[in-house]
Amino acid sequence: MGLPPWETSDSQLFAMITGANSGLGYSIAARMIDEFITGPSTPANKHLVLILCTRSPLKTRFTISRLRGHLRIAAESSAHAKKLRAKAKAEGREYRWETAVQRVHFLGVEVDLCDLKSVYRLADQLVNGTVGSPDATTMDGAKLPHGSPGTQSYSEGVQQDRWALSQKPGSTGLLRAWGWGLSGIRLPRLDVIILSAGIGGWTGLSWYEAVREVLFNPVEATTWPTYKLANVGAVVRSQSKFKASSSGEEARQPLLSEKVESTEPPLGEVFCANVFGHYVLVHELMPLLSRPSSPTSESSGKIIWMSSVEAIADHFSINDIQGLKSLHPYEDTKRLMDYISLTADLPSTKRAVASYFDPSKTVTGRKAAKISQDDAEDLPVVKPKIYLTHPGIFASEILPLPAILVAIYKLVFLFVRWIGSPWHPIDPYKAAVAPTWLALTDNEILEDMEDHGNKKAKWGSATNTSGEERVMQTEVEGWGWHGNVDDSGEKRIGRRRNAIDATKESREDFEVMGGKCWKQLEDLRTTWEEVLGVEE
Repeated sequence: MGLPPWETSDSQLFAMITGANSGLGYSIAARMIDEFITGPSTPANKHLVLILCTRSPLKTRFTISRLRGHLRIAAESSAHAKKLRAKAKAEGREYRWETAVQRVHFLGVEVDLCDLKSVYRLADQLVNGTVGSPDATTMDGAKLPHGSPGTQSYSEGVQQDRWALSQKPGSTGLLRAWGWGLSGIRLPRLDVIILSAGIGGWTGLSWYEAVREVLFNPVEATTWPTYKLANVGAVVRSQSKFKASSSGEEARQPLLSEKVESTEPPLGEVFCANVFGHYVLVHELMPLLSRPSSPTSESSGKIIWMSSVEAIADHFSINDIQGLKSLHPYEDTKRLMDYISLTADLPSTKRAVASYFDPSKTVTGRKAAKISQDDAEDLPVVKPKIYLTHPGIFASEILPLPAILVAIYKLVFLFVRWIGSPWHPIDPYKAAVAPTWLALTDNEILEDMEDHGNKKAKWGSATNTSGEERVMQTEVEGWGWHGNVDDSGEKRIGRRRNAIDATKESREDFEVMGGKCWKQLEDLRTTWEEVLGVEE
């Protein structure tokens, strides 16, 4: 596989996705590939560089193997490929699917968002080190034998595993793809980071409440459920002693009441996995996110927070920003994302967010400056933009349910979509439409749509009654659809029952709360820098 022209990196799109190994994260990666190679506005010489972030090397290898297979199918035998092949034949030339495949590249990294040291290590690797892509894997994620197709040691004489990724045209592998691992890649910047990793923190359902609500009010019950049971007070293990298992999985987290006495401040499990781990990671990646694609460009990276349609204000408390006492810690973290995303560019929060967006305030940036002071000074710095999205309601593994109940839930989702709910894409690939659109749309277009930060919106993945997906603005309690209270009552589709139109007072309260959230998060970040001694 030919390397991208790194020396002219303005022709690249560098996109990082957390939680890329399954569910929504994987679907975003797959959809980005499809829309990148089929998009009529994508220049033919542009390359997509996907940095897939998982929790273990095994998951990284298997994820990239699957995506390579998806890429080859999209380029060789999809409906779009067939159209291009027919067009080429009519013009008397040959359609080469390899050309499209060679414009997409995969790099793999690992992080555990509940291990802050792991977060800092990853950021340092991305900013000051190099990254690569592992060899192809078998169906179970294991390494292929030496010389197998899809590995750097490829040899024609080696028998191909049925799930191998082959270089040969006409390969019969079930996951056909092209190319092998890259290594020693130094990232020039990050154009997009999609923060899709997260956990629900639920232990099960209150079945009586669930059945009653679904029977009497299925749309509300499946869009804003109140019957999920959370692991209240769950905290991460001691950060100074944290060590994930070799498989990347964690044991049960202790409750706050079970936590042994420690000098470390408590760190909520759901809060850390959904918000704070990402928050620290993004800050430490500012040296990459703040770099424009060219010296003349006025825009830099995009930070895409993955909120939820369930992010209501009922349970959120600024006095319990980590949700340690909340019965709904997951919903609280999503509401927190709404606050910080929609207020990040407002004049009232400028002082609170200034240090967060400053690359010179990062550990990675200071280290880079020490290594090469001249280069650090010569690089242009442009503040990246934050965008807010949500995937609607889809079938996810985030809630632990038996397979039979998942099947029943999908049927209920189909019914509520049929009767008019726009928030039930059901399929993760359809749920990825909004974050993919944000990732691939030009910065200038998005900024015009949001009036350069004055009309920030929450962009949701929606469908019509027949399941055709689309991107739709979503009402945010207290903020409205885009912070403009004059027309907050015009759009009614997809509203929660008894929703109240945003007012001037609620809009002001939302802005004030956003500033408080930013202040607390920045204080917590600096506290943990001291606790962990990350400068050393």
